[in-house]
This record gives sequence, C-alpha cells and structure tokens, in this order.
Amino acid sequence: MSAPKGAPERRLLVIAFHYPPDNSSTGVLRTLKFTEYLARHGWGSEVISVPETLYESRDPALAAALPGHVGVHRVWAADVKRLLGVRGIYPRALAFPDRYWPWIRPAVRRGSALIEAGRVDAVYSTYPMATAHLIGLALHRRYGLPWVVDFRDPWIEDSMPPIRRWAEGLLERRVVARAGRVICNTPAMRRYLLGRYADLPEERFVTIPNGYDEKDFADLEPESIGKFEILYPGAIDGANRDPLPFLAAVRLALERGWLVREDLQVTLLGCGPYADAPQFRAGLRDSGVADVVAVRGERLPYRRALARMAGADLLLALSEPVGGGDTARRNRTWTYMQVPAKTYEYLRVGRPILALMSGGAVAELLERTAGVRTIPPDDTEAIARALRDRYRERIPVSTPPRAAAPGVAEFSRERLTSALAAELETLIAAQNAKK
Repeated sequence: MSAPKGAPERRLLVIAFHYPPDNSSTGVLRTLKFTEYLARHGWGSEVISVPETLYESRDPALAAALPGHVGVHRVWAADVKRLLGVRGIYPRALAFPDRYWPWIRPAVRRGSALIEAGRVDAVYSTYPMATAHLIGLALHRRYGLPWVVDFRDPWIEDSMPPIRRWAEGLLERRVVARAGRVICNTPAMRRYLLGRYADLPEERFVTIPNGYDEKDFADLEPESIGKFEILYPGAIDGANRDPLPFLAAVRLALERGWLVREDLQVTLLGCGPYADAPQFRAGLRDSGVADVVAVRGERLPYRRALARMAGADLLLALSEPVGGGDTARRNRTWTYMQVPAKTYEYLRVGRPILALMSGGAVAELLERTAGVRTIPPDDTEAIARALRDRYRERIPVSTPPRAAAPGVAEFSRERLTSALAAELETLIAAQNAKK
C-alpha cells in the first residue's frame, strides 16, 4: 500500500505495557515500529500504556522517536510488588495474572472513552503483560470491535506451578477464543497454539516475527574496544541464559592456547539484576576467566547497543537451559518457541554469531537465514573449538554495516507491519460484511 495522504483514515487502539521511553525490554520496539509504520497503510494509533515510573529502564531517544500521529495515553497503574511488598517480598498469589493488574480498570475507562468518541476502528493488545489482553478482552466484549492479540512470548509455560498454569490457561483460552487474530512471533509458537486450540479456525493464528528497522542502522558507527570481543547484550539468568557454561569453554580455549588472554574480552552488556546475584558472582569468581569478563548490569540506550553489536568480533546467543532434568526440559519447551528481538539485530549487523542451543526457533532462524550452525550449550569442547576458529578467522569491522542480506531483509519492520495491516483490513472487511 502507498503512504496515505494527510491523516490516517483508521485508528487502532493499542494496549501495551511496554512503550517508549521504556527500555527494559527490546519487545518495546515491536509495538513502537508497528504504530509508526501502520500510518503508511492508513492506520493511526492511540496507545494506552502505564506511567513511566513503572519502567525499570528508560531511553529518552526512544521517546523522541515517537511518531506524531500516535496518541499516547498513560493511565494510572501500580506494581503489586511495590505496592504491597516489604523489602521485595510480597504475596505472589496477588500477582495474578501479573504484578500490574491494577491497570485494568483505568485502561478500560480510557479505552471506552476513546471508542465512544468515535476514534477507534479496531483493538490490538500485546503480551507481555497478560493484563493488556484482559483489557483488550473487556473492550472487545463491550463494543464488539475487531480485536488482534499479539504474543511476543508464550503465555502458558510448562514450568508454571500446576494451579497457576490451570488458572492462566483459562484466561488465555478466553482471550484466544474471542480474538479475531492471534499474532505469534515465531512459527514454533503458532504450531504450539494450534495444538492447544485445535478446535479454533487455523486461519485465526498468524505468524508475524520480530525484526529490525533499517533506519536504525543508517550511518551506524561500530564501536570496537581494540580486543577480540565476544558480546552478549541482554538479560542473563540462572535458567535459560546462563553464561557460566560458556565461560567454561572460554577457559578451555585459553588453556589450549586457542585464545590470547591479553587480546580477549567477554562483555555481558545490559544483563540485568542477575549480574549481582550471589550465585552468578560466585560462579564468575570460580570460572578462572573473571579477568577477561566485563559485566554491565544496566541497559545502554538502544542506538549505542547497536553500535556495540556492530563493533564486536563475535555475538553470543543464549536461549536454552543447560542439563537434562525436569526443570530444564520444561524451560526448554518454552525457550524453543522464542526468538529474542536481538537475534534479528545480530543478523542485520552481519557480525559472526556463536549460537548456543540444541534446537528451537532461534536455531531454525539462524540456520535458514545465515547458515549458522548451533552448538548445544553444554558441549564445552565444541564451543572451545568454535572460539578457536572464530579467533583465527577474525573478520574486520565494516563501517557502516553492510546492506542486509536477502534472507534478512524479509524481517524489516516495514515489511512486517504490512502483514499486520493486511490482517487488520481483513477483519474490518469481515465485520462490514456482517452489517
């Protein structure tokens, strides 16, 4: 579709917990870019979100990038953990379906006002948080507008306690059963939901993956540190994104002379609160490579993080638990459906990737688009050999990054938004046909 002349003809009501200036999750970019590029398809957006004070990290540059045709409505909300917690301890049963459920009533009131003012043609809600979908459900029931629900992550996990899994499963079914479209951000997640809801029409479930925005890479100046840098820019934890097994392979490669200690830095960037956890600190101290590891818990502004990616010698992908126990198996079922947004940024900057996983959606994507062969995260020997090979075949940094490869270009935010616009128009046409 061509860019509209003048103001967009239709309006989309977007229910999104994460929206700029939030910088606590790269998932914020999915919603931001949808609302930006939908205007080229005749859709403006009214976004209902939460107070900025609820965001753990904020990026003023993201706020400055907000399109002028998007209206942002921040209504009262509260974090149950902050509201009722004492020294971070609070009744977990009250955080159902998430810690931000007090947002529901103010958001439904504001959404109702916008709809009754004639400013809304369809509703879109995005998870996480689950509360966003409950707001969308309430508005859809009240007004009957076409409703699109977006799953950036799976809602129901095998690792959930049984009672919570049952209760939240009931909520998920209510949402999915009433939605006009269910957007999944990986083919694996779509297959999973089709299996859970075999009684619902298959065409209701659509895959629109995460991606990258080409203009974010325009004139990007790679930021290098003068050493062979292995960079992981994202949250770490002790379950699915544990860097300690990787550090064991780094130690092995150093002991065998495959890496040079004085010419090496492993950077964990924007890795979150787990960076200060006693478990991780003890593991890092005992790893034998703490002197070549740089840890930064707080997130960088988005553009700066991209520059660091473009200047790194090797980009590390972590998305799978290590081990074969029941907990690891349950977590693996969940992680196999996900592709972190930074994976597409990795592909766009074109730097070498070391992906530590034995299968799943990330492995499928990397192999199909870039020919990347993944390695199980507990295969220390294979990881050490891969480090040896990458160090020997060190690739100079390109300034600016090269143009996107054909297999990568399909994940541009503009193209992905075209797919969302098409689904919205299909729902509008179906509703009009019923009148």
